[in-house]
Amino acid sequence: MANYPIHRMCKDNDTLLGATTSFYSDECAESMCDLHLRDELHEDAKGHLQRYYRLHAYRPHTIEMALRYEINCPECNSGRLKQVGRCLNSHELGLYICPVCEKRKSSY
Repeated sequence: MANYPIHRMCKDNDTLLGATTSFYSDECAESMCDLHLRDELHEDAKGHLQRYYRLHAYRPHTIEMALRYEINCPECNSGRLKQVGRCLNSHELGLYICPVCEKRKSSY
């Protein structure tokens, strides 16, 4: 799966984040990035594959810390990711989906 390092979009706002494409391995992303997204594929009830993004943190996060982030989609860069799944632990944070990409996909 792909890993997307996270960076701040604005100096004044540390909760507005953007993701960049990289060729980092899972191990490299986990050791080099404070925050990164990893894409995950899940099969829905109809057998279609759905792309999600899991937020990963190098330093432990509480649920409140994880919920404050606003992340731009690494795929389309125009949509903000929407959290659709809970944190698994203090390092594997919420599961996200992009509403803009989903809308485009459903219009095909």
